[in-house]
Amino acid sequence: MPTPLPPPPVTRFCVTVDTEEEWDWASGYPTTPPRVTNIARLPAFQALCERHAAAVTYFVNHAVLSDPTATTVIQQLAARPSVEIGLHIHPWNTPPLATTPSVPTRDSFLHNLSWPVAKAKLDSTLAAFAAAGLTPTSFRGGRYSTSPEIQDHLRNRGVLADASVLPFTTWEDDGAPDFRDRDPVPVRRPPRHEGDTPLWELPLTFGYTRRPFAKWHGVITAAGRGLWKRLRAVGLMDRLGVARKAWLNLENPAYPDPAGFVPVVAAEGLPFACFTLHSSSLLPGGSPYCPTPADVDRLLKRTEECLTAATAAGWRPVTVTQTAKELEAEFARHAARGVAHP
Repeated sequence: MPTPLPPPPVTRFCVTVDTEEEWDWASGYPTTPPRVTNIARLPAFQALCERHAAAVTYFVNHAVLSDPTATTVIQQLAARPSVEIGLHIHPWNTPPLATTPSVPTRDSFLHNLSWPVAKAKLDSTLAAFAAAGLTPTSFRGGRYSTSPEIQDHLRNRGVLADASVLPFTTWEDDGAPDFRDRDPVPVRRPPRHEGDTPLWELPLTFGYTRRPFAKWHGVITAAGRGLWKRLRAVGLMDRLGVARKAWLNLENPAYPDPAGFVPVVAAEGLPFACFTLHSSSLLPGGSPYCPTPADVDRLLKRTEECLTAATAAGWRPVTVTQTAKELEAEFARHAARGVAHP
C-alpha cells in the first residue's frame, strides 16, 4: 500500500516547468509538426530563478527534443547547478502519431490509450532523451495523466518521481484524471519485488486558502452541490474571504496570489511544494495564460514574488528527483528504527 511520510521541519520546494511547444489550446490536440520558439526564452527565466537560488525541474517533451536548436538550449540548462531535466509527454504529437490532423480529447490523456500505444510513445520520448545525451529520472504526464502502468514502465527505466498528481481535482474533459481523493502529501509507491526501486508521487501544490486542506476540500466540495450550488455558495465564500482554491501556479490568473499561498502551505507542514508554469507562457501568445507581453511580465513578477516568499518562509530549494531521493532516505531511516507510518 502507498505509505505517506511525516513532514520534515523544513519544506523543500522546486520550480517546475512543463517544457513544450506553443499552440492554440482552443484548437484541440494537433498531430501536425509543432513550434517550439518559446524554448529560447528559458535561459532568461533560468537566470531569474538563479538570482533567488531556486532549483528548477524542466519537464521536457518530444516536440522540444525533436528540434535541434531547442535541444541545445535544454542541454545547456542541464549543465546548470540546481537544474534537472525530467520527462514530459504530449501523446497527440509524440510518435507513433495518429493518422488524423488531431486527436479527440480523450486521447490527449496518455492513460486512456491502449498500453502498446502508450508504451511506444513513452519509448520514443525516452529515445529522444538518449539521443540528446539526457537521462530523465522524473516525470510529469501531459494534462496530469499518469497510471500504475505508466509508472511501472518508467521506473524500470530509472525514473524515481512522478509529479503528475493535481490534488483535490478533476475536470469535465472526457477521460480526465480524477485526483479528488488525493491531497498534496508525497506518497511512496513501494517496490513491486525484491531489488526493485520505489517511486515517489510528488503532487503539485494545490489546496485552499484555509487549512487543514482536507477539511476545506470537503467544505468547498459540499458547497458546490445541491441547494448550496444554486445559492452560489462557493463564490460567496470566495468574495467574503472565507476560503477558496489556491495553487502555487505562476501563470494562471484564476489563482491570483500564489505568493500569499506560501505561508498557508508552510503552515500545512508539507515536506515538498512546487511552483509550476508552462514554458509556452514565457512567449506572448504561446499559451492562453499569457496572450500579451504584459501577461508575460505579470508571470515573471509573480515568479519573483513567489521565490521571495519561499525564501522568507525558510523553504529549501531541491529538484524533483533530489526530493524523491531525500524522502526515500528518510523513509529508510524511519523503517530502520521500526517507526510505523499511517
